[in-house]
Amino acid sequence: MMRHRRTRRKSGNRIILYIIALIALGVMYLSERFFGEEQAATDTIELTTQDTANQPSHTAASQPEQAGLTLPAKEENEPQSLPTNVARDDLYREGWAELPAEKRNKELYYAHHIIKGEARRNYSVCFSRKHHCPVWVAYPLHSSYKGDTKRSDSFDYDPALPIDIQPLLRRSFGEYTRGHLLGSAERSSSMEANQQTFYATNIAPQTQEGFNASNGAWNNLERFAARQMCSDTLYVVTGCLFEDFTDSDGTNIKATTTTNKNDGKKIAVPTAYYKVLLRTRKGNTGRSVYDCKAEDLKCAAFIVGHRSAAGRKPTVASMMSVEELERIAGVEFFAGVANAPKDVANVRDWGL
Repeated sequence: MMRHRRTRRKSGNRIILYIIALIALGVMYLSERFFGEEQAATDTIELTTQDTANQPSHTAASQPEQAGLTLPAKEENEPQSLPTNVARDDLYREGWAELPAEKRNKELYYAHHIIKGEARRNYSVCFSRKHHCPVWVAYPLHSSYKGDTKRSDSFDYDPALPIDIQPLLRRSFGEYTRGHLLGSAERSSSMEANQQTFYATNIAPQTQEGFNASNGAWNNLERFAARQMCSDTLYVVTGCLFEDFTDSDGTNIKATTTTNKNDGKKIAVPTAYYKVLLRTRKGNTGRSVYDCKAEDLKCAAFIVGHRSAAGRKPTVASMMSVEELERIAGVEFFAGVANAPKDVANVRDWGL
């Protein structure tokens, strides 16, 4: 009789153990499913707010590219396919047509800025540690970046790069004004977009009178470039030269530095400034530059010596092919656009 009771007790214990095991398995399954879905949702949010904003647009200009918008991100480091573009690992962001090639060394720093409130790119920058000055700033120009926002004048450090390599810009450099490479007036769609143009990485020393002032040589080139804007998007690189430079009229400009009166840093003063332009010829094709043949595109470079020259306007003498400027500046422009006609600079294309 006692043996029978032990047998039944053992059987009962096994049943209880089986039930506990089944409950544990059920809890593990439900937990994995619930928390897995929750983590997936979190990952989706992170991609939407971060990676998606940082990915380039590859569509025709009549859709997101026209306004500089972005497309949903793919897997990390996986480039989206382009009909006429080859992926390159020396581009800061593949598919942003304005980008020059990146040189990887300890002297140059690269960053880009996203207008989060508008979910699109603002500009990309190559900044020199040695010169404490931008080498180039690359950006799209389109009417969608224009609005009613007033100039913010919020000069500040660029949060994307180390502060110690940047100049403090509470006041002007000293004898030079704080000159924008991407103009404040070109980013008036929102306060966020405008404030980013006042980062130190977008600012370089410029002569005021006869250069950066109204009707100055640089001011006139900026206005000329702005007039080339079109519905298909104009792609621009604005940059600096730091070596001795001979201007188109034979004037020689020597390399020099200035002492930043805000922090005492020695800042290189550019000897010349340039703009490089790329767009479709017609300007209203509704197509991405990646989908165009070379004959459907036009590009050119314009360069001015950094000196007072009131009334000077862009001329045939200050225009050159993009390839020619590449040799002078040591920069490969529009590196991702295989069909960009960089060896040609046609005067008639630009109304000169």
